[in-house]
This record gives sequence, structure tokens and C-alpha cells, in this order.
Amino acid sequence: MILAVCGTAHAQTDSLWSVWKNNSLPDSTRLKAITALSWKAVFEKPDSGIALARLQLELARRDGDPKALYTAYNTLAVGHKLRSDLPAAIDHFNRALEVARSAKDRSRTAAALSNMSTVYKDLGDLPRALDLLHQSLRIDQELGNREGVAATYNNIGNTYKRLNEFDKALENYERSAVLYNELGHTKGRASALVSIGTTHSELGQHERAVGELGQAIALYRGLGTRLDLGKAHNNLGQVFSREGRYPEAHAHFDTARTIFQALGAKDPLTRNLYYTGEAFLADGNIPAALRACRQGLALADSLGLLAQRKECTDCLIRALARSGDYRGTYDAQRSLLVLDDTLDGLNNGKEVLRLELLRAFEQQQVADSLVRVREAFEQQLAFDRRIAQARDRRNLLLFAILMVLVLAGALLGRLRHAQRTKRAIEREKERSDELLHNILPEEVAAELKEKGRTEARTYDEATVLFTDFKGFTELSERLTAAELVTEIDHCFKGLDAIVEKHRVEKIKTIGDAYMAAAGLPDPRASAAADIVLAALEMRDLIAQRRTERLREGKPAFEMRIGLHSGPVIAGIVGVKKFAFDIWGDTVNTAARMESSGEPGRVNISATTYELVKGTPGLRFEPRGLVQAKGKGELRMYFVERS
Repeated sequence: MILAVCGTAHAQTDSLWSVWKNNSLPDSTRLKAITALSWKAVFEKPDSGIALARLQLELARRDGDPKALYTAYNTLAVGHKLRSDLPAAIDHFNRALEVARSAKDRSRTAAALSNMSTVYKDLGDLPRALDLLHQSLRIDQELGNREGVAATYNNIGNTYKRLNEFDKALENYERSAVLYNELGHTKGRASALVSIGTTHSELGQHERAVGELGQAIALYRGLGTRLDLGKAHNNLGQVFSREGRYPEAHAHFDTARTIFQALGAKDPLTRNLYYTGEAFLADGNIPAALRACRQGLALADSLGLLAQRKECTDCLIRALARSGDYRGTYDAQRSLLVLDDTLDGLNNGKEVLRLELLRAFEQQQVADSLVRVREAFEQQLAFDRRIAQARDRRNLLLFAILMVLVLAGALLGRLRHAQRTKRAIEREKERSDELLHNILPEEVAAELKEKGRTEARTYDEATVLFTDFKGFTELSERLTAAELVTEIDHCFKGLDAIVEKHRVEKIKTIGDAYMAAAGLPDPRASAAADIVLAALEMRDLIAQRRTERLREGKPAFEMRIGLHSGPVIAGIVGVKKFAFDIWGDTVNTAARMESSGEPGRVNISATTYELVKGTPGLRFEPRGLVQAKGKGELRMYFVERS
């Protein structure tokens, strides 16, 4: 019977592939085929599902079908969420939401809001998640969409569970289960059983949880949904571990881990390794607990999952302590304190955001009050104007006297005007000097003013920095010209402040690229270490800006940074709109360091490494020989703060 089902599934997949590859068929027919293929693939192999969804998106744009566009963005969001790329998932869910709202499709709007809430829940922004869910629930209830209501109840339960409000969580899970049973929705029923079972386990009702999770596993096997099956096994293993039934717990953990590894599902794999480590620790198998917790911590660290990092670090501390490795325990405890500070910072940031929104509301109220005051003032002004007209006739008699006073004051005013003009000329001169210093370094500007020209100079040891925004062309297509210029201006102003702070010389900007150098025009003002520290601050500034914009549902930049040290020639080019610039092979190599780097990393050459390797507070990641365009293989290093 199983073979027959698998054979039917393969036949359906082959049929869909044949439809997709047949270019003679209408785009609408091929679009339905690629939609089905991408949605099936994204849960089994997220990378393959994402690749297919991009093909689906391209065809949907050409076909102009808003429903197909929505589905493509939704599949991309799910794929990135399964790969634990949560900022990208939010970005694509936001695009799906925009498409649904533009098409006035309330059902899909509700689904997008509910789906997006799951990402905010994983990010720890639970108030935002609940707000999105209640928006979704209102829409589906108004539409009578019972399946959408059931799914949203389940997501509300998940959010309350994360808040440890288990009674509210169970209440919403049971509402979801009732609706799914009435609808005959097998997958929804299985999902509700998992949610109810894990909550009963949290409340200490382990035997009840085992029965509910076992039913869910049987339903998922029949459906063939591997990722959900793996998660159900993972949850059942945790229940057995809490009961002290460790062999049964590890059997389910191993099954779940095999599924997650095959699918490349890293987020649930991190949680699986943590559960496995906790079970080994409770059973007294310390070496196995250390191995599992370290693997989970390494994976969580690579994905930037703070909550999972904290769980695995806590597990590791207890395992190291029981193994007698007190030095390792101390180091892990320090890491845990840093993680706690980071998580506290995120929570404080959310509170600051709430207070800023409250302040904005209060400011709006003040603005409304000012409008009313201004209207009253204008009415009073009109009344005063009528009174003034009545007085004009009387004031004619005073006019002659006033003219005499005016003529007398004119002479004094002329003298004062001459003094003001002189001061204005001096201010303009100061402004022109300031403008010149903004264009040229002070030493070069002074030479230009004195001699009317400048001489090009050679600097034997300069360090050149290049930055570039990844995907700038694609991002520029999604923003208006005004939005694009505003965002670049915001970013470059921040980079300018960092450059000035570290006494580094900004050279120029070219489109979305930014160029600066240390060791010139005054070699004593800055060194290679100064510009490397500036590069790390630049990287952090752009990363913070990206996080803020993605949380607001807006597209954002990622930046590559590269540095190289060596001799350069510097001077002024041109006679009109002149600019200070630098030339030489060092400049070209620095540009290759940037293009050979990675977004969010600072890539330096071996020459720069030799100059800064002894700098306190820096650590280096050797990359070996890396192929650079036009330069062959060059030795490179990533640099980070230690």
C-alpha cells in the first residue's frame, strides 16, 4: 500500500515537471505546475524549494497574476524561515502582505499576518506577534474562513505558550482542534494534537502527552510531511526524557535528527541537539551530553539564534561542571552572562520603541492642540485688522513726524549696514573655507589657497578602505529615487562620522561605494589599526540599520568591506570641480579585497594583517589563498573584535 502511494506521488511530481518544462503551454498552466512543485519541495529541501519559488516569482511577474505573486512570496518566506534566515522571511512575508492588500484580497491578507506572526514569535517579539494574530483573526471571522481561524488559534496558542501562559495556550489549541475536526483537515488536526500534547507535558501530564503526540506522528506518517513528522518525534522524545525513559527518548531524538539533517532544517536541529544533550545529562552520560550541547551551540552561534545559544550554553555549563572541567565551566558562564546582557538589550530596545511610539502619539495630540490655537489666533488677527483700519485715518497725522525720524535713522542705518556687510563677507569667507575643507584635506586646501595649485605626493604606507552594498541594483528597483537617495545619505552620514572619529581621510563616494584611507595626507594622523577599527564600526552601523528596517518591513542594505596597505600617489585632479584622489596598485588591490569579501564581514589583505596583527582587541580568521579578479590568488583574512 505504501509503495502504491509513493508511486502515485512520484507520478504526480513527474507530471508537474513535464507541464513546467513544456514552453508551448500557456504561462498560467505552467505557473500552476511550478507553484505545486515549489510548495512541496520547500518543506523537504528548503534550498530547492526556494530556487523553484524564484522561478515561480519570475513567471508570476510576467503573467501579472497577484494570487501567483502572493504564493511565490509566501513560499520564499517559508523557505527562509526553515533555513532560520528570519530577516529574509519577514521581508518576503511583508511582500506577500503588500500584494494581498493591493489586490484587496482579505483572506490572503489575514493569512500573511498570521504567518508573519510566527517569525516575530521566533525573534522574541511576542507583543508584535499577538497583535498581528488578532488582526488576522478579526478578518477571518468576518469572512467566515473557518480554516484560517483554526490556523490562527493555533498560532495564538503557540505565542501564549512562549509566554508560559499554558491555560490560555490550551484554550486556543483546543479551539483550533475542534475546527479542524469539523473541517476534516488531517494535517491541521495533527498540528493541534502536537500543540496540545506538548502543553500537557509542560503541565506534568506526561502519559496524556505521549498518547496525543503518538496520534500526531501516525497522522503525519500518512500525510508524508517529513518536517512536521520530525518535530513531532522531537517533542515526543522530550516527553519521554522528562519521565526518565531515556532509551525511548533517544530513539525519537535520533529519528527527528535524521529527518532534520536530510531536509537541512537547521533551526529545529539546534533545538534537537539541546534536547538530546539535556537527556544525556539527566541520564548521567556526561561525554555524550558535552558533545550534543557543543554541536547545538556551534549551530546556534552560526545562525545567530540567541535563545538557542543560551539554552545550549546553560546545558554545557552543567555538563562541564559535572565533568570536573572548572576552567571550561567558568568560560561558558562568562559567555552566558554576555548572552543575558544581549537578550536584556533586545528587550530594552523593544521597550524604548514602545515609549517612542507613545511619545509620537503625545506629540500628535500637542500638534492638534496647536492647530486649534492657530485657528483662534487667526480669528483674533482678523478682528485686530478691522480695528487697525479704523485707526489708519488718525495715524495719517503722525506720518510726517515718523518720516523725519526715518530720515534721521537712515544715516545711522547705513553705517550699521556697512558693518553688517563686512561681517557677512567674513562669514561667507569662513563658509567657503569650511566647504573647501569638506572637499579637500586641510593641508591640501591650505597649499591650494597659498599657491593656487598643489603637487601630487607619494605615501609609502597608506591603508585604503572600500565598501560596497550587496544587491544595490536589485534594491534600487524596489525603492523610489527619493527613498533610495535618502537611505544612502543616511548610511553615508553615519560612515562619515566614524571616519572623522578615527582621524581617517574620506576620499570619495562612487554610487553606492565608499572610499577612505589612513596614513595620508598627514602620515602621523592615522594608521592601519585606526582604519580597521573604523571598518568594524561601519560594519556594525549598517548591520544595525538593516535590522531596524527589516523589523519595519522595509528593504535594507548589506555591506562588504575590504582593506589593503601599500604605497599610493595622492593629489588633486582637474581644474573645475576638482577633487582629492589617490591612485596606484594599492587602490586596485583594496577594491579586490572588498569584492572578494562577504556581506557583513571586514576582509583584509596579508599586508594589512602584518600591520595590525598585534593590535589589542582584534582577532583574525585566515581565509588562505583566495582568487581575486585580475590579481590571481591573494592571501586574505577576516577581522573581528576579540
